[in-house]
Amino acid sequence: MILVTRKKHSKFDIRHKETLRLFLREYFEMFFPDLAEIMQFETAQFLDKELIALFGKDEQTDNTDQHKITDALILVQIILDGQPQWILIHWEQQSAKLKDFEERMFHYFCGIYFKYRKLVFPIAMFTDPAKWRVPVKDTFNLSLLEYPICDFSYHLIKLKEYKATEFEKQSEKNPLAAAYLPLTDYPKKERPAIKAKAMQSVAKTPPGPKQAVLLALIQESIVLNHEEEKRYNKLIQSDYKGADMFQSVEEVFMEKGMEKGMEKGIEKGIEKGMEKGVLQTSKEYVVEALNFRFKHVPEYLVKKIHSYDDKTILGRIHKEAVLAESIETFSQFIEQKI
Repeated sequence: MILVTRKKHSKFDIRHKETLRLFLREYFEMFFPDLAEIMQFETAQFLDKELIALFGKDEQTDNTDQHKITDALILVQIILDGQPQWILIHWEQQSAKLKDFEERMFHYFCGIYFKYRKLVFPIAMFTDPAKWRVPVKDTFNLSLLEYPICDFSYHLIKLKEYKATEFEKQSEKNPLAAAYLPLTDYPKKERPAIKAKAMQSVAKTPPGPKQAVLLALIQESIVLNHEEEKRYNKLIQSDYKGADMFQSVEEVFMEKGMEKGMEKGIEKGIEKGMEKGVLQTSKEYVVEALNFRFKHVPEYLVKKIHSYDDKTILGRIHKEAVLAESIETFSQFIEQKI
């Protein structure tokens, strides 16, 4: 039996989760460009509550596993061999090495697949600053003597293994690369310059919640000491001539109130944010999902779907549309008092 380690989710972990939610397309364009070409990102739904419901209890203490709050389960449509197909992405962000992590990923994979019976694409991204002497295993195997039983693999992303120059180049087109820049590999003496490059690159993006999330993630990723801060501010000032009203990019978005808004949205309203991601499903997406799965949707069901205006109910309907075994099963569900 695998023991799931519980930990209190930090600002750092939550901001990585929020960044993924807002920059899902950019994330896959960075790390899985071939998949990005076939993913229908507009269909993506974050099934966070379902993930917590599946693995939200520590088997030993019966307490909620806080770690799962900062992980993600994403339902998204891809075009495979010219046909639309729904898959699930299980994403974990790790800020430290964890014993038997590959077994833990296998545990989650089995639970998710057993529940949804859909292709699961597992990803674990490690954001810790260490350079590993002994890498984390990305496979889990079971066998009896020479008889193989199971060979499981997940996709491990270790940001510290990427060179900073690689992400600097990508940041010209992908703002997410700039936000991850402080977590890549570079000499320690370059910390002020790396933070300045990251902040300046993100500051060029349009102001708003997405920019604020990236800027705040950089703040959490690289905390400078007093001497480094002075060098950093000097770099910032030299690149922002005439901007005497602020000394750093941080003060720009704090002046606009973005930091305060993000703290409230992420830390005090994370559940609301998750729910909003799930409930964005429109009536058209429900009908589209049914058409993809069952080819023909009776007109009375289409009218019934369009008669609902409650976001909570529409979210439940969309989930059933994706998971129902048949159109008859879905019809029975929607005719009930949901």
